[in-house]
Amino acid sequence: MTTTAPVWTPERLVRLQRITELDLSQDARHLVYAVREAVLTDQESKFVTHLYRLPAQGGKPLRLTYGQTSNYSPRWSPDGQYIAFLSDRADGKPNLYVMRADGGEAWPLTKAEKGLQGFAWSPDGTQFVVKMVAPDTEEKKAAQKAKNDPILWDIDHEQAQLWQIPLVQGDADLPEPRPLTSADRHVVAMDWVSDGSGVAFTYQPTPCTNDWPDRRLAVVSLAAEPAAACRVIRELAATPSLETSCFARGPFVAAVREEEPATWIGHSRVMLYPLEGGEPRPLAATPDTNPFPIGWSADGSRLYVLEMSGTSSAIYALPVDGGQPETLIEGKGYLSAARSNRSDTLAFVQEDLDQPPRIGLLRVGEQQWQPVAGSMPRSTPKDDLPESRVIRWQSPDGLEIEGILTLPLGYEPGKAYPTLVVVHGGPTGVFSRSYIASSSHYPVISMAESGYVVLRANPRGSGGYGFDFRAANRRDWGGGDYQDIMSGVDHLIAQGIADPQRLGIMGWSYGGYMTSWAITQTNRFRAASVGAGVTNLMSMNGTCDIPGFIPDYFDCEYWDDLEAYRQHSAMFQVGGVTTPTLIQHGEQDVRVPLGQGRELYNALKRQGVCTQLVIYPRQGHGPHEPRLIMDIMQRNLDWFDHWLKS
Repeated sequence: MTTTAPVWTPERLVRLQRITELDLSQDARHLVYAVREAVLTDQESKFVTHLYRLPAQGGKPLRLTYGQTSNYSPRWSPDGQYIAFLSDRADGKPNLYVMRADGGEAWPLTKAEKGLQGFAWSPDGTQFVVKMVAPDTEEKKAAQKAKNDPILWDIDHEQAQLWQIPLVQGDADLPEPRPLTSADRHVVAMDWVSDGSGVAFTYQPTPCTNDWPDRRLAVVSLAAEPAAACRVIRELAATPSLETSCFARGPFVAAVREEEPATWIGHSRVMLYPLEGGEPRPLAATPDTNPFPIGWSADGSRLYVLEMSGTSSAIYALPVDGGQPETLIEGKGYLSAARSNRSDTLAFVQEDLDQPPRIGLLRVGEQQWQPVAGSMPRSTPKDDLPESRVIRWQSPDGLEIEGILTLPLGYEPGKAYPTLVVVHGGPTGVFSRSYIASSSHYPVISMAESGYVVLRANPRGSGGYGFDFRAANRRDWGGGDYQDIMSGVDHLIAQGIADPQRLGIMGWSYGGYMTSWAITQTNRFRAASVGAGVTNLMSMNGTCDIPGFIPDYFDCEYWDDLEAYRQHSAMFQVGGVTTPTLIQHGEQDVRVPLGQGRELYNALKRQGVCTQLVIYPRQGHGPHEPRLIMDIMQRNLDWFDHWLKS
C-alpha cells in the first residue's frame, strides 16, 4: 500500500511567516510592518522578526532589516521621514533604533543595560519617551559578582520607569536618557499629550501580574529642569483597575477601566479622564464589554476600539459625547495588530479560516475595507485547505454554544470519522476565525489532513459573547462548560460526522484543566493530551504568579471553602481514570507551574494508566522555541494516531 507524505507538517507550519505588528504613516500613504520567521540552524532554534515597508495602495514590499536578530515595534515619525523600532541586534537586549524612511543604515539611540520595554514619538517628532528599568547600582553588581545576592520574594522588583530621549542623527553621540518617573511605581503604558507638554501613563505598584487590579493613571509634565522631572506628576484616575493602554488627545486621556470590583473575568469600558482633573466621562459600553482602544478619529470626536464578536472581530467608533457605538467592521474574520493614524484610516491584519493573514485598510466613512496587495508574507502556501465552518448547538440547559468545525481533507458526507476535541485556554479565550494553517500546539490542519474531524468549542466562560456568558462558569469550572463541550460532541455524533468509538480531547492551560477534568468524568475519550493544565486548584493557587485568579473565579480562598476547590479539581476525582494521557509542560512555567502536570502524571502512573510527561526546558507557559513547538505538535499527532487509529 502506498501512502502520501503529509503536506501540513509541524515544521512547515512553524516556518510559515506571520505579520505581528504594523504602523501606518500619518498621511496614510505608507505602511511599515514586522514579519515573524523561524531561524532553524545547528546552533539556533528561535523566532525573529524583520521589518518591511509597503505603499498603502499595495505593491512590492521593501525589506528593511536582515539577520538572525529581531527588529520590531516599528513606528513612523509624525512627519513620515523616519521609522523608529526596537532591535536586539547589538547585545541581545532590545534598544531603540532609527532609520530614514527611504532606506539606509539604522542607528541606535539607546544602549540600555536591561533593554527597552516600549517607546513613543513626541508629537513634534524631536524626541521620545521610553520605558525601561534603571541599570543596576554598582553595589548590586558587586553583590551579584560575589554571589551575595539573596532574593527577597515579592519585594525585590525591577520597576520600569519613563525616560525622555532626544532624536539625534547617526553621527552623534548616544543621548543621555532623562528620568521622568521614579522607581516607586511600575509603568505599564504611556502616550504623549497632544501639545507635547507631558506624558500620560498607567502604572501599578510592582511588575507582578497579580497587581493589575491596582493599576492607575497619571500624567507627568516635562519640567524644564531635570531635577524637577520626577516630581511633576498628577494623578488622573481616582479609582484603580485600569487596563494596560492609554490614549491621549486634546483635553482627555482615554483608558479602559474595569467595573468595580475588578475581576479576572473582565467587565470593562472606556473612560475619558480630563487632563486638568475632574470626574471621568464613561463612553458607551461595547457588546462584549472588553474593548481595546486603537486610536482617535481625526477630529478627536470618536475613539476607535477593537474587540471580539463571537468567533470574529469587530471595530467600533465610540463618540466622546457618550453616544452609541458605531460598527465599522464586524463578521469579517479575525483582526489583529490594528492601528489608527489619526487621519481616519485604520490598518489591521485580517485573516479568516480559509484566508491567510494580510494587511487591510479601512478609510472611515467608506463601506468596505480593502486588502493591501503584496502584504501577504512570501511563505504563504497555496495548497488545498480542509473545510471549516462555524456551527452552533444547544447545551443541556438550553444555552446556545458556538464552535468551529473542521472536516477532514477529502471528507465524504455520511461517513463517521475519528474526532478530536480541542479546548481553548483562559477560560476567557475564544476560538476565532483565524487562518486554519496557523502554527499551534494542536495543529488543526495537520489533524484534518490525517483524517480527523476537529471540534473547537467556545463553551460558557469564553470571550466574545458578552459578560454574562463570560461569567457563566463562575464557581462552576467543569460543570456547565464541560456539558457544553460534551453536547457539541453528541451533536456531531447525531449528525453522523463523529465516530463515538474514536474520540480524543486536548487543550493547553484552561484547556488542559478541562481535558484533565474530562478524563475523570467520562471514559468516552480513547486518548487525551493535557498541556500546561491546571489539575489541582489549591496547589495551583499557592504556587502560581497570579494567586488572585482562582479565588476570583470561585469567590473564596481555599482556607474558607476547601470543598469548592476539591469538587472542581481533577486531582481529587482522579481515582479510576483509564484514559491514556499525554502531559506536556514548560519547565519554567510560573503561570501554571510544572507541579500541576507532575501531580497528574504521578496519579495516573500509580494507577497503571498509560501516560507520558514531556517537560520542555527553558519554556514558560507559552513555549517559544520553534523546535520545541514542533515537538509538541508532532507528539500530539503521534499520540492520537496511536490510540485512535491502531
